[in-house]
Amino acid sequence: MRLDWASLLEILRSCQRVVLTSHVRPDCDALGSELGLRGILEALGKDVRIVNAQATPANLKWIDPDRRIESLAEGVKPADLADRDLFVVLDTSAWAQLGAMGDVAKAMRDRVLVIDHHVSEDDLSDRWFKDTAAEATARIVYEIGLRLRVPLTERIATPLYAGLSTDTGGFRFPSVSGESFRIAGRLVDAGANPTAIYRELFEQDSLARLHLVGRTIAGAVTSHDGRVIVSTVRQKDIKEVKAQPADTEDLVNLTLAVKGTEVAVILIEQPDGRIKVSFRSRGRLDCNALAARFGGGGHKAAAGTIVNGPFEAAHERVVAAVDEAWLALQAAAA
Repeated sequence: MRLDWASLLEILRSCQRVVLTSHVRPDCDALGSELGLRGILEALGKDVRIVNAQATPANLKWIDPDRRIESLAEGVKPADLADRDLFVVLDTSAWAQLGAMGDVAKAMRDRVLVIDHHVSEDDLSDRWFKDTAAEATARIVYEIGLRLRVPLTERIATPLYAGLSTDTGGFRFPSVSGESFRIAGRLVDAGANPTAIYRELFEQDSLARLHLVGRTIAGAVTSHDGRVIVSTVRQKDIKEVKAQPADTEDLVNLTLAVKGTEVAVILIEQPDGRIKVSFRSRGRLDCNALAARFGGGGHKAAAGTIVNGPFEAAHERVVAAVDEAWLALQAAAA
């Protein structure tokens, strides 16, 4: 935990023009934290822009009904951000995860501030405000608003609730505490609608996505007496069922739901030939350490990375690393 609240609050109070950004393939914690912090800073009279490298995924556009999130992919130029006196990176601590916004951050290095809850990190900034025990970056943003005495509004509460609920797996992950529910209750009291948010998150599947889910589950392979499950998604799978790239989100958690599994791994082939790898664990296997072997990171129970192809060779390397980590875990417990 590296949260010097006095220093953080002073930085946020003293800035005037802020740009907020997060990782590529943004999820609800990334987008919700950006929108929540924007609302908090605007309540203090700040000029705030949210600019990501990539456009908001189509299935998550509901979180930003006023279209306040911009992107380099949709026409924002790095020069447009030169007037910003603070560059805040949310929900990641790694250059590689910023995509094209990483180059913008490098040009503004002395103005970069990181607010995150992930364990892994590199030399992204000299100003870190991290709480690796926080269940979501949205939780840290909530605490920022509380300490800045900014009243919760529906516009702030809804994206923060979305971030908190998704990064806790619907409040079922080990990171959840009693305070998680108390914060969720305060966000609901401020206007967040759990029913509407759940519907947007989990009841908007296309038939193509369901076909992709079925194909992924059908191809999953277990090992180590069913304790480890590995699944794959190739580009041909996505194309053949006419799915969208965003339809691959959360597939790894579906495989972890298979009875008896303790570790789930999914390899998703990207259009450029690289492979996105996601690791999930019920707690005993350290996913962050596993992902770090491939240049990635995250949390003990959930982490990820991007590896180079070809797919078959990457699959072999990843499975071998998982097998080695699992056997080492069993040997240590013996």
